[in-house]
Amino acid sequence: MSLADPKRIIEMQKFYQTSTKPIWRAHPRAKLYLIPYFAAFGISVGASLTFLVRAVLDIKAKK
Repeated sequence: MSLADPKRIIEMQKFYQTSTKPIWRAHPRAKLYLIPYFAAFGISVGASLTFLVRAVLDIKAKK
């Protein structure tokens, strides 16, 4: 069994080529994949920047 079914290649090619959305949002389940990804990405970047600023300003954690 191959990863891409040869019988559906033309069908899927037409689907993606006729879509007006960007390729990474064209799939019907794109929101299911992208919302958690961008949420985790935003939280990780926010936490990194928070601790970077605290390190630069030499702010210690309260005991």
